[in-house]
Amino acid sequence: MANIEDTEPTSPPSDAASSSEAPPASTPAADGESATSSGGEGDAPAAVADSADSELAADPIASDGGGQSEPAAPAAAPQTRAKTKGVADVVFLIDVSGSMSPIIDALRKNIETFVDSLSSGDANNAAPVRDWRGKVVGYRDIEAAKSEGLEWLEDNNFVRDAVALKAQLAALRAQGGGDEPESLLDALYKVATMEASPKGSQSEESNKWRYRSEAARVVVVFTDASFKETMSIEEAKGGAMQDVANVVMANRIILSLFAPNFEGYDRLSQIDKSEWEVVEYEGLNPQEALQKFTADPANFRTTLKQLAASVSRSAETVAL
Repeated sequence: MANIEDTEPTSPPSDAASSSEAPPASTPAADGESATSSGGEGDAPAAVADSADSELAADPIASDGGGQSEPAAPAAAPQTRAKTKGVADVVFLIDVSGSMSPIIDALRKNIETFVDSLSSGDANNAAPVRDWRGKVVGYRDIEAAKSEGLEWLEDNNFVRDAVALKAQLAALRAQGGGDEPESLLDALYKVATMEASPKGSQSEESNKWRYRSEAARVVVVFTDASFKETMSIEEAKGGAMQDVANVVMANRIILSLFAPNFEGYDRLSQIDKSEWEVVEYEGLNPQEALQKFTADPANFRTTLKQLAASVSRSAETVAL
């Protein structure tokens, strides 16, 4: 699978008519540090370390300045960083336009399967997640929602149990939305740039990601519709898919898409660490296909178990 090139997170151009080909301006990552930095705060530049190592290797005998030579001190062993394993923050990003009611109900009924699989692994012995948080975020078409007096984005805080996740799902109301497409790119941008707790924080906040090296970040999308190619939210107005890809990669988001066989989702799935479950059945439209997919208890539970196994593996390889 080809990956969209990993670059610094960028903000979209202010010109609403600009295309995704235009080079966007730089935007800080949600954690407040460069997404392309290979070292943590206070690390010596790699080039300096490499230079010092080369000099020691080339001249193992150092002069003491008085004509006498003595063995040089051995180079310090490189420090290694322990990765935080088995920890994940998971966001269920769900289209809540009118046609999605059956899908929301199916997810609510089967969410325990996902949660149980997180901690128990699967038949392939996928590493369990020992510490997880999850939350539900609903999105609609921004313009249609405003005209109908609805919120285009319905957010929640992170919670730690299936009962609380079910309550968040039960509170969603699939309504409005007008005609396709919906504002998925805006929603992804909002979630990806959500504020994060500072590195080494002794307390966590339920409305923030944990620091990116302390928990894997997973966003799971369920939708039966296409999406608008240009964003409308103020902080990304006029931006396009490349701007979303930049912030998704900069903030170490692992993206999982359950969506129709539309070309736009193929492009989204090319973002690094992204995957796409194509939901389609012969003779059914996208709405009917996603309803059939989630209404089959055996099929949907198996899918949620597979998703949990994927989250577990991701939590075992948290990128620093």
